[in-house]
Amino acid sequence: MSTGAAGVLAWTGAMTTAVAGLTLLGAGLLSQSRAETAADLASLAGADSLAAASGDPCAVAGEAAARNEARLLSCEVQGWDVLVRVEVDAAPLGAMGARSRAGPGPAELP
Repeated sequence: MSTGAAGVLAWTGAMTTAVAGLTLLGAGLLSQSRAETAADLASLAGADSLAAASGDPCAVAGEAAARNEARLLSCEVQGWDVLVRVEVDAAPLGAMGARSRAGPGPAELP
C-alpha cells in the first residue's frame, strides 16, 4: 500500500468518525428539544384543564404528552400550577427527559 493510499484511508476514517459523532450529537439535541416541547405542552394542557375545571389535569397532561410521542412520568398539581415530567425515546442514545410547570401568572390568580 502506498503512502498516499494510507493517507486517504486515514482521512476517510477520521471524517467518518466525525460525521458519526455529529449525527449522534444532533439526534440528542433534537430528542431533548422534543422532550422539552412535550413537557411544555403537557403542563399547559393540564393547567388549562385545571383552570376550566374540565376533568383531571394529569389525565389531560398525559394525553397531551402521548400526542407528542412522550411518556408522562409524573404529574403533580400544586395550587393552580401543574408540574409534569416527561420522557421521549432517543434511539440510539436512550431516553431524554424534561420537566415543565404551567399555571396562571400572579395577576391572573383567582
